[in-house]
Amino acid sequence: MARENTPAYKNDIGVPVIKIGAKGFVCIGCTPPNDHPHIYLTMNSSDYKLCLYCNTRYEYDPTLSPQYTQPPECYHGESHINND
Repeated sequence: MARENTPAYKNDIGVPVIKIGAKGFVCIGCTPPNDHPHIYLTMNSSDYKLCLYCNTRYEYDPTLSPQYTQPPECYHGESHINND
């Protein structure tokens, strides 16, 4: 199963919380080459998810579109993950 157009987020600035407008997303840690394994995370019924690699807490904000984050430096782009 392939996931198309999945937003990917990074935390180059080292903040503890990033607000995002998506409940399914990819965390890459920092910009490559300092990234961690790119993992797909889903918030399910909660409005937050903690990345177990970099300990960034992602919080869902329905007022944001997937390409906008708070703080604004944390959107990395779209990722194409293949789970076949």
